[in-house]
Amino acid sequence: MEFPNRDGRAPESPPNTPTDSRGMRIPLDLPSPTQQCVCGSLPLGSLSASHANQLADTLGVSPLYKQQASARWNAAAQVYRSSRAHSPTQEVAFSFPDTNFINSSPNGPPISKTPLSLEDIANMNRKRHEEGISITPVDQASAPLELEAIAAVHELATQVESISVSEMLPHTPDLIFVNLKTQEEQPYTLELTMKGWRIASSQTDSMNGDYMKIGLHTMYYRNAAELLHVISPNHISRFNECVAERLTQLAQIREGIST
Repeated sequence: MEFPNRDGRAPESPPNTPTDSRGMRIPLDLPSPTQQCVCGSLPLGSLSASHANQLADTLGVSPLYKQQASARWNAAAQVYRSSRAHSPTQEVAFSFPDTNFINSSPNGPPISKTPLSLEDIANMNRKRHEEGISITPVDQASAPLELEAIAAVHELATQVESISVSEMLPHTPDLIFVNLKTQEEQPYTLELTMKGWRIASSQTDSMNGDYMKIGLHTMYYRNAAELLHVISPNHISRFNECVAERLTQLAQIREGIST
């Protein structure tokens, strides 16, 4: 029973306390999920997984293994970019600082301006594997596999339909997966280890090979270019045809503008 106030009016009922989907009470002083995050300008609902991972790395609150992986990729990207006078397919995905890299020989004076090619990096990694030298924590900091993966993505980009490091499959200091689609529109998932390159699957982002083609998945190649010659033997001629066709189109456009 409600008792009237002194002025004769019935007292007002307090506002209902909001609850969530589980029936738990939500304090009134907390912001709603649709309000903007206090740590940035992006609404919580629009914060994608990649942005969240980047923010976590920046703040230093991501898991240690993710911080170590980011450090390896950044170190490898810096070495590759700084060792080359001109990257053949420089992409925005890799942020390279403008630094000068000098290769040094343990038995001689430093050799300046020696570009690291895909074959050079692959030969160094295969030699370490053949000599039974495992990747130590010091080697992990120099990121030999990440360096080879970056070189493959950059140097083969003009010879295939697409190539990129897989974001779905795991990548560690000892194992990296690369997605590749040939000029013939055939996708592959390539596995990179210190032993070399092999075809993990004939699908994208997959480690499941075809048991009917055991030989396809057990053959190791010394570098990615050697593997590409096998799965796409006409990739160079096809690339040259595409370039010639594009140049013809540009010439026709220029003639149309001039007339």
